[in-house]
Amino acid sequence: MSGGPLPQRALRQNLTVSAVRDGKAVVEADRASGCGSCVVSSGCAAKALIEIGMARKAARMAQEPVALEPVADIAPGDRVEVAMPSRVFLAAAALAFLAPALALVLTVALAARAGLSDAATALLCLPVLALALGPLAVAERRGRYLAALRIERVLPAGPAE
Repeated sequence: MSGGPLPQRALRQNLTVSAVRDGKAVVEADRASGCGSCVVSSGCAAKALIEIGMARKAARMAQEPVALEPVADIAPGDRVEVAMPSRVFLAAAALAFLAPALALVLTVALAARAGLSDAATALLCLPVLALALGPLAVAERRGRYLAALRIERVLPAGPAE
């Protein structure tokens, strides 16, 4: 684990340790009984992470769980609190939502100023949207935002949350 504890302003999620491999805790999200939209969602933070562009990694969590540095001796079956700094979450959300929206607005404005038809504008927006999502795809492939997840603490034994 690098650095001290995360600031109070962090997204936190309780996960289960499924294994310990090469000194890293492999964590998985439990499926919430009330949520049928995602097999890995066990709370708002997990769903939010999926919505910011980590859908591919999050959807594969059941097959390829995330390995994180443990804070102490951790054994399979332990519940842990995993956190991500809110600034990292906001940066990912801006990259996923704000950048493409701004790119599309700019494209439509320039197309309107150039006098392009609605059909031509719509066709022009397709590659612009793909290009605007490129930096998010690169960040996700490199694990930039996933790397910000850290195990904060081991939770006391008790009923699952």
